[in-house]
Amino acid sequence: MKPWEMILAHRFEEAAKIYREKVHDSPEDPGPVGGLATAMLCLGRLTEALEYFRKANAIENRELRGQSEPYLEKIGGILWILGRRLEALQTFKRKVDGIGDGSIKYSDNAGGISPGLLLWFASIGTGDQSVTAHSLKYLTKLAKKSRIHYWPGPIALFLLGKSSIDEVLSAACGTPDFQQCNSIATGDLLKRRQLVNALFYLAVRARDLGDEDKCRELLSQCRELRNPVLEIEWYLSDSEIGPVAAGKGSEWGVKS
Repeated sequence: MKPWEMILAHRFEEAAKIYREKVHDSPEDPGPVGGLATAMLCLGRLTEALEYFRKANAIENRELRGQSEPYLEKIGGILWILGRRLEALQTFKRKVDGIGDGSIKYSDNAGGISPGLLLWFASIGTGDQSVTAHSLKYLTKLAKKSRIHYWPGPIALFLLGKSSIDEVLSAACGTPDFQQCNSIATGDLLKRRQLVNALFYLAVRARDLGDEDKCRELLSQCRELRNPVLEIEWYLSDSEIGPVAAGKGSEWGVKS
């Protein structure tokens, strides 16, 4: 089994061992460096994960002549979980502004919606209304493009008042019924990743509206899904509603 397949199977320690060997042999190969960073994140070793995500981001940025910073969302998310909220917000903003001014050419299928959503989340968490306005202006601009219908575009449309919760869930899992979404996501990794995104931002929207009980309910539902590995929103959900698992050196992803 390849190390990435081990990660998807939640065999994080085994994957980390192989990736360490690969990084030792090829320290400037962004694939193994990014793989090791992901394994460290899944194991809850945030300091190491941050180090390797930064290294992988720098390598890819250099290889693509400054036009890609693929790991800024992960870096910002880890900084947030570590309590370094201003640094996290500035990291998300760096990606948003890079896409906005055209210096960053590569992002998600929706044209850069993910960093915009994370910047909006960070602005709500810090209470920075100017950044909230900045993130919504950015999302509004992207919402005018045809790529907005690619995931996670439907979440941005919801935040902008252009779609409903039912439409977000239907885009994520093919049905507006949460119980069915949950069932579908159990056996479909892509759908689970999308449902994690949907629940997390629905929760943040509830917080934005002053409904903290609903926010925590949705965050709990998000965290109860089996770790989808790639979505930083799943780790953020865990940190928002309980003790930071990673800070205790424990492993994320043990849920069956």
